[in-house]
Amino acid sequence: MNDFEQPQATGGAISEKSGQMRLDGRNEKRVTMAITVCLAIAKDLLFAYQAMTVNVSPHGARIITRRRWQLEERPRLASSSGELGAPARVVYCEPLTNGNYCIGLRFPSAITDWKST
Repeated sequence: MNDFEQPQATGGAISEKSGQMRLDGRNEKRVTMAITVCLAIAKDLLFAYQAMTVNVSPHGARIITRRRWQLEERPRLASSSGELGAPARVVYCEPLTNGNYCIGLRFPSAITDWKST
């Protein structure tokens, strides 16, 4: 999926206590990781949209997708092999210059092994 545009990093603040970057109030460290995933709409689990992660944490991910997602939409994150995985909630959707979108997903349960997703 080479036609996904990589978004630029957004601004953030460095915590004085930990020295770590916190973006938009996030408490978990994000790890840059490009993994092909699928997003299935909860109402229609027979159809999934292919997407690519930009960065991930146990309770969230920044993902590049061709579909415009609505805030509070609840897709299911699936592995590229199609196995249904984690339920998610869309917390933001930003348009990119090439017609793709960058979305933020929040997971109610932690994903501890992103490589098997």
